Amino acid sequence: MVTRSTHLSAGFLALGLSFAACSGGGGTSNASPRITTIPAQTTTGGTFTLDVADYVSDREGSTVAYAVTSGGGSFAGSVYSNAFDTMGTYTVEFTATDGSKTTNGTFEVQVTAANLVVVKEDNSGLLLLDSTTNAFVRVTGSAPAPTFAAGLGDGRLVYQLGNPKQLWVFDPMTREATRLAENSTGDVTYRAKTSDGKIVYTDGSSNDMAIRYYNPVTGVTHELAQGALSSVTVLVNNADLVFYEIGDGGQADIYYYDPSEDESYPVATSATDEQLYSVLADGGVVFTRVGTGGEHDLYYFRVGTGLVEIGADISALATRDKTLWGYYGSNSEVVFTALNGGDDELYFWKPSTGQTTAIATGIDTEVAGIGAGNEVVYYDVVSATEKDAYFYDLDDGTAATLRDSTDISAVSTITDGGSTRWAIIRGSGATTSILAVSLVSSPSTQTYAAGGNVTANDTLANGDVVATRVDETAINVFDASAGTWGTPITGTGLTFGGDGLDDGDFVYTVTVSSQVDLSMWDASGTASVVLSDTAGDDAFAAKTEDGTILFTRVVGTNTNTDLFVWDGTDETRLTDEDAASLMHDHSVLGKYSGSR
Repeated sequence: MVTRSTHLSAGFLALGLSFAACSGGGGTSNASPRITTIPAQTTTGGTFTLDVADYVSDREGSTVAYAVTSGGGSFAGSVYSNAFDTMGTYTVEFTATDGSKTTNGTFEVQVTAANLVVVKEDNSGLLLLDSTTNAFVRVTGSAPAPTFAAGLGDGRLVYQLGNPKQLWVFDPMTREATRLAENSTGDVTYRAKTSDGKIVYTDGSSNDMAIRYYNPVTGVTHELAQGALSSVTVLVNNADLVFYEIGDGGQADIYYYDPSEDESYPVATSATDEQLYSVLADGGVVFTRVGTGGEHDLYYFRVGTGLVEIGADISALATRDKTLWGYYGSNSEVVFTALNGGDDELYFWKPSTGQTTAIATGIDTEVAGIGAGNEVVYYDVVSATEKDAYFYDLDDGTAATLRDSTDISAVSTITDGGSTRWAIIRGSGATTSILAVSLVSSPSTQTYAAGGNVTANDTLANGDVVATRVDETAINVFDASAGTWGTPITGTGLTFGGDGLDDGDFVYTVTVSSQVDLSMWDASGTASVVLSDTAGDDAFAAKTEDGTILFTRVVGTNTNTDLFVWDGTDETRLTDEDAASLMHDHSVLGKYSGSR
């Protein structure tokens, strides 16, 4: 054994001398580039960049070249860049080469935010479009009649399917969909969401439904109550307290659920029916109750304040039938009417003081709306053929007549011009004019005389109001901040589409040679620009959170509607035939933004 060991050692020594001779007297062979672990990366979207040179070394100091092998993107030198499709976790694989040897590397990138558009495909598919990258993610492909229920703040999509209704939650981060109450035999219906992304839904038979509270992050469901009626209302206030109704002998009682305590508490459980109506800015809720005389009374409840009857400080209102109009002041003032004989008299109640104030008595009133400065606009219903418009400021009691004529005034909207609010009014006997009347003590009236029947039911995001002639030959805009009507756009087939790229811009249709095209009024340039006049009828779909315009078009001889996007300069076709050479209709159901 000693002799054998000696021979082996001698052999290895000879081999080592041979290697040394070949390498030129003590040099070493080239080593592959070394890649250390690259930590997981995050980005909120857009173009992501990463310099991988900090994680790569080469023993010989050679210049290293990089290339992507999977995951998309590209290298410029050692800097990787890519605009990933949308929210999600992406694995990028790459190579580092020193000229003769190559090392494989990898890293993960998590995209944590997106501006999303919900798109229906035919009547069975549902897609999410990332309007930053114009990339699609499929939610479902073969389900009956999908509808958009809600977008959550963390990017999850809540949607309904089929009949009976199914309720699903899709997570764009994981690309997984979860069905809620999958074993239910009745409708599973979305009711509300909290600010932190919890979902309230009902399931079961129409007059014995369970109310459930679902946390998409943990997947845990709590049952809040059993026995909700078909008329159930669920409301969530600004503290994420969940208010709901439960049936008791065919009438409804009101409770609220506090998630922080995981406990429900009674709000109103009288022997007569109670119906939730609205949540207020101060966290309170308003509801109705059938009184002892059969009248409808109004109540306010807020945690820490308790239950208060609205209008109880005026004894004459105690037995009157009261009607909520759904309009509330910035300090949670409640606007309501109380029936006095044949007149619905107008009042408001302030929760901070518990005081009720009369706005208009001795006349029959209806509420048209409320301005951003707490200006209540209402009608005096004089007769079946006359209705006049007035306003009352809840803050300082300023009141004025807006329109007093022997016909029926119709307020289409109340818009905010900044320092001044405006009521947009048309009379039944003056159908060719639209009036913008300022809500001040001495109102001014700005008139658009359209020369034909005209309506003004469209308000832009900045408060400007668009009026359109009924025969679609003219369209005009009221600049709410300047308090002036513009110069009418004239043509054929003019109809309002929606908000344009910037404040005051709007998209509208125009018919040219029997083809429906899209143009945009550019407010800053005081001119119209062509959005699309390519062959095929166009239809406005939405303005995205990224400030682009989505629209649909029937292309060529196709019968389906494809989706396009316009960025202010160029249009891009977003949908086409699928991998099976099939064409599909596309429509926009809604939009939302989410981030993790």
